Amino acid sequence: MWRRVQVVNLRALVARSVRLVHQQCVVNAQELKERGIVKVSGKDAGPFLQGLMTNDIKHLDEKTKYSMYCMFLNTQGRILYDAIIYSPKESDSYLIECDTECLQPLVKHLSMFRVRRKITVAVEEKLRPWVLFDQPPEDLSKEVILSKDPRVKELGWRVLIDSDRSLSQLIQNLHVENADRYTELRYQLGIGEGYKDMPPGTCFPLEYNCDYLHGVSFHKGCYLGQELTARTYHTGVIRKRLMPVVFQQPLDPVNLETTVTDENGSRVGKLRGYLDGSIYGIGLLRIQQVLSASQLKIGTNLINTHRPTWWPIEAPKDRTQLDSSSL
Repeated sequence: MWRRVQVVNLRALVARSVRLVHQQCVVNAQELKERGIVKVSGKDAGPFLQGLMTNDIKHLDEKTKYSMYCMFLNTQGRILYDAIIYSPKESDSYLIECDTECLQPLVKHLSMFRVRRKITVAVEEKLRPWVLFDQPPEDLSKEVILSKDPRVKELGWRVLIDSDRSLSQLIQNLHVENADRYTELRYQLGIGEGYKDMPPGTCFPLEYNCDYLHGVSFHKGCYLGQELTARTYHTGVIRKRLMPVVFQQPLDPVNLETTVTDENGSRVGKLRGYLDGSIYGIGLLRIQQVLSASQLKIGTNLINTHRPTWWPIEAPKDRTQLDSSSL
């Protein structure tokens, strides 16, 4: 009996110590002012979204996930909007986080396919997205919508909070970043987001790592733009992907879409995004050529790139290609 009491007291002490550690640790955060929320609600909301997005909404319905990454495509299989979808406590409703420049276009896109379904689609003005770079307090999920970023763990935690509430009142030792640490982190990882990195109607989801970022299901069935995406995955080799770009020196003036060249002057990709005042950017690059090149340039700027650590060690299609070339 005494040993049982000791064990209970020890567990309580450990739990209290963990809570104290969390309370004392600084939690770095940034408000995502370039991200907004679209709310889709109604009895048919789930099946409706299932036919328009690349991922499988059933994972949210079954509560096996609290958020998921996905893309909305056009009929040609090109990216219109990338998004993170949340399943709030309210039944038959979903919250779609996307670029603020895409809020009204996304509402219009979804409404075009609504037909007679009993759903409503509208911009949700009351919620603001944040990112937490550190472990949040255990009880924060009781006050806000909280989820790990569904793409890669390095991107931290996503928070949706009412616009009339303050996150600093819910998290002790909160430190709000003034610089755009989030975009710099994404570019370091080689992850694109929003209409600037993915101009609507010009990009393909697999080239932008939608498969590596857990944003596409190849088992759910048909959705808008599915045919080309599935065919590319099952029969094609993806030679270009979005990769990190690191400038070796202070950045000379450069424009998006500027060509990336190797030591022979051959075109091996193009710049898709960079952060002012930083050495980090992202580019759509030919994987094999850039990884074997001795020198890479964007205009007059020397750059480096590398295979992101969060990529699969060896993709199935790459393995097949390597095996066949060695015969």
